[in-house]
Amino acid sequence: MKAFIRTLFLVVPALLVAGCGSSSSTPPLAFLYVVGRQANSIVAFNETPSGAIASPSIATFATDPIPVAMAATPSKNFVYVANSTSNVVSGYALNHSTGVLTPVGTAIAPTQVGTNPIGLGVDPSGQFLYVLNQGSNDISAFTIDSMRGLLTPIAGSPFKLTATAQFMTVSPTAGLLYLSNGAAGTISVFSIASNGSISQVGSPFTAGSNIAGTTIDAKGQFLYAADSASNKVASFSIASSGALSPVAGSPFAAGTQPVAVAVDPTGTRLFTANQGSNDVSAYTVSSGALTQVSGSPFATAGTGVLTASQPVFVTVDVTGGFLYVANQGSGSIAAFSINPANGSLTIVTDPPISATAPLWLLNIR
Repeated sequence: MKAFIRTLFLVVPALLVAGCGSSSSTPPLAFLYVVGRQANSIVAFNETPSGAIASPSIATFATDPIPVAMAATPSKNFVYVANSTSNVVSGYALNHSTGVLTPVGTAIAPTQVGTNPIGLGVDPSGQFLYVLNQGSNDISAFTIDSMRGLLTPIAGSPFKLTATAQFMTVSPTAGLLYLSNGAAGTISVFSIASNGSISQVGSPFTAGSNIAGTTIDAKGQFLYAADSASNKVASFSIASSGALSPVAGSPFAAGTQPVAVAVDPTGTRLFTANQGSNDVSAYTVSSGALTQVSGSPFATAGTGVLTASQPVFVTVDVTGGFLYVANQGSGSIAAFSINPANGSLTIVTDPPISATAPLWLLNIR
């Protein structure tokens, strides 16, 4: 997804009961939050038990211009949004029963960051928030108030970068932060200190021709990078130091212009959004190596959308059973069920749900 990459609500009484933990047979509530450059808001949808996206949306929540990326704390108590043209981060407290987002603080303005923020990341402890500012070529770092969600700048922030970055990924298990450096085809690694400050370590690592989106599996063992120029996905094993080593056979073929990548909670399925070919490539993962599943790639448009859909972001829900795709070109979100036996995809929302030029999806269950 070039310089920019990569919400669900219909009240169903049975689901509300399950969300409160009183029923073990009904899935709990799940929410999908969506932002895009053409709407200064977060749109929230409900994820039904079948994985389909319920329409209409449950609500929209105002944010500053122009929202392009989201991140949640590990507890899912707080959600943060990067607003690219207003140069601020908006923070929200999440109601886990209703999916409602409430701005953090009372009469407190959104937090000022650098110029043109395009990415966010939270460390595994939930203590620190990092903001990638493409315009000022730096990273703003903040401590997160665990009770109120308010942000306080870390000493030394913002941290200046030596190379222009397009995407940021924070390890889910270790104090490591990764930046894809776009057309340079490299990935830079930063260590996160106990006070939240960051410093570059042993990098950059060569990753391809033009690295767009990246992701790390839940165990923090492998990093995957979409190479949009070479139509491939690079796979790396992660050392304890954060150093990257190519997995045997990497890079692996994808569709045309892959710009985003997502891995399921078990680390055994991986998906890429192929913006140029309007489809999603699906893979089985074994020790970081990728094998395309039968039928891959899968069209993201569905029978109800006839124009090019331009998928730009993908996310797997926490059960590992469903995949959601942001189609920026057709202004829609496609929902797929993931076959647990072979990883193939079946569209469950057709036509896809309308959304204004979606750029980023955040699934919370």
